[in-house]
Amino acid sequence: MKLKQVLGFALGPIFAAMLGLLTVPLMAWIFSPEVMGKIAMLNTFLAGCSLILTLGLDQAYVREYHEVENKPALLGTFLFPSLLVTLFFSLVILYFHQTVSQLLFSELNHSINIVLLAILALIVSILFRFLSLVLRMKEQGLKFSLTQISAKLSLLFFLLLLYFLKFDYGFLSALFLISLSLIFSVLLAIFFTKTDFFLAFSIKKQPLLFKQGFKFGAPLILSGFAYWGLTSVDKLAIRYYSGMEQLGIYSVTFSFAAVMTIFQRVFSTIWAPIVYRWHKNGVAITQFNLVTDWVVIILSNVFFIVVAFSPILAYLLPNAYLPVIYLLPACMLFPVFYTLSETTVVGMNVARKTSYSIVITIIPLLVNLLLSYLLIPRYGAGGAAVSVAIAFFLYLVLRTEISKKLWIKFTTLKLYLATTILLFNGVFPALIVEKSPWYITFLSLICVNFLYKNRYVNIKYDLKIFRE
Repeated sequence: MKLKQVLGFALGPIFAAMLGLLTVPLMAWIFSPEVMGKIAMLNTFLAGCSLILTLGLDQAYVREYHEVENKPALLGTFLFPSLLVTLFFSLVILYFHQTVSQLLFSELNHSINIVLLAILALIVSILFRFLSLVLRMKEQGLKFSLTQISAKLSLLFFLLLLYFLKFDYGFLSALFLISLSLIFSVLLAIFFTKTDFFLAFSIKKQPLLFKQGFKFGAPLILSGFAYWGLTSVDKLAIRYYSGMEQLGIYSVTFSFAAVMTIFQRVFSTIWAPIVYRWHKNGVAITQFNLVTDWVVIILSNVFFIVVAFSPILAYLLPNAYLPVIYLLPACMLFPVFYTLSETTVVGMNVARKTSYSIVITIIPLLVNLLLSYLLIPRYGAGGAAVSVAIAFFLYLVLRTEISKKLWIKFTTLKLYLATTILLFNGVFPALIVEKSPWYITFLSLICVNFLYKNRYVNIKYDLKIFRE
């Protein structure tokens, strides 16, 4: 992938995260913490359903893309079953709309409207997932980025309108705006992929290809559900122990932690097509290790810079959201550890041993459940942030070690030392509800960079390899 293409892919997550840094404070000023908590439950619902209802076929699409010549047939074969399952699921929850609305959002009024909008958002999200993969695998970075930005940009526009109108808005208004912004993004994605999209529905489906894709993706259904649990237990536990208001504050913290998801999204977008091509071309393991090293360096430095400047948030948010400053370091560790695991899980993916992903996800999920039970009643949102951070540290270790077992052994001592330092810097302020002393942050930054001093020494050589 050329530098121009890399920059094209990077623009979307970067600008989307920057727009997120504008929309989150704006939403905090427009909507009450209780409404923000309900928005968090909506996002949890959409994320979980998208992981499960795609049947793992979105991952199969990425895996088989370079193996299949007829790309529209590949898209149609995997997209159509996912949409059918989603439509069936939508009819079920629509029938039980009052129960669903109460369970998810603690809302009985307007339950039919709330569930209809949630269904609309779900269908659009799954469709957008597949279409963004088309752009991603074609390496059309700029178009991919524009689709990522469009939802945030339209949401920001609508929020500004609400802010200046200065009415009292509830959850239904927020849900409507979120659904509308998702529709804008999927319409743009359809426009960019119109040839593949329309041929996918008209071209003959390939049952053998579906069978092969489902065999690859089926284990990911259970692991997808487990992953959803891993990323959602904290939110559900906070709601149970502390209510929607505390969940709203916690969700705002995770929204600011999106500064780290810039790198997660950029890297995941670029890495998936490259890793299979490198494997096919027989690229040496040292080149994969090089990627891991630089991802650690970049993410660690960004982590400590954000921690250092986090007190600025006190000037951007209402007083009710001040705990965000102490929760932010721990919340950032989830995208950091996940992104690092994407660099080390190569062996499992190229070996098509996706069944291991179930065990890899369930063990951290159980740890998260246990820690949430022990920590949240005492430490509240801080306990939830720590539970997630530790669970994803374990997730990184498991993905790395199993990948080494299935593929080629590689050194991980520096990786584990660096991530342990990051974990300490996240856990400490979240539990004591106090910002870490500046000298601890500074010394930790020095330690991590010292571990990777050889990369700095050989930076010209590394850049040459990446260009090639």
